[in-house]
Amino acid sequence: MSGAKQVGCSFCRTEKLSKDEIALNKKLIHRQIERMMCLTCMAAYFETTEENLKEKIEWFKEEGCALFG
Repeated sequence: MSGAKQVGCSFCRTEKLSKDEIALNKKLIHRQIERMMCLTCMAAYFETTEENLKEKIEWFKEEGCALFG
């Protein structure tokens, strides 16, 4: 059993966010963020699409952002 804490969406209550979703919250909002959002809620918040956010994740990975390592 892993000792890692599972993080869920504070808005829609999705039970477990992916590592990429957590990293995107930290990258786009604030590294010390406590209330995180899933991709669906984040897309609504930023008035964009989930696909656009997924493209951003891939772009940050390609740029070598440590949050997405």
